[in-house]
Amino acid sequence: MTQGPERGVAYDFWWRVRTEQGARGWTDEELRARTGVARTTVDRLQAGRRPPTARVVNALAEALDIDLTEAHRLAGRTPAPPVASTDEDSGPRVSAREAVRRDPAFTDQQRRTLLDLLDIFEQANRGRRA
Repeated sequence: MTQGPERGVAYDFWWRVRTEQGARGWTDEELRARTGVARTTVDRLQAGRRPPTARVVNALAEALDIDLTEAHRLAGRTPAPPVASTDEDSGPRVSAREAVRRDPAFTDQQRRTLLDLLDIFEQANRGRRA
């Protein structure tokens, strides 16, 4: 049985870097040239035992237009913000809007689109309540 790749502390950042790199059609050589970060360093993010240096995260994030705060969180350099419980008995619920803002899986464009859709739904529901 074949196992998948090992996931290190910066796996989410590695995934985002590879996704953004692919969206731009950049080869590994182009990514290295634009960031000064070696391909092997990027590859080590996938199974790394510790977070990458701030210099590596900053260089990749800036070249790929990834929000720096999000990049450092995805790379395991800063903790994720606490998420409020959705269990009615244990505390406040997280709004759909807040969940969209916090979810690292969304790109900035996807996040804006989802927030626009939430605005449309809220506006439509205001008319129904009247």
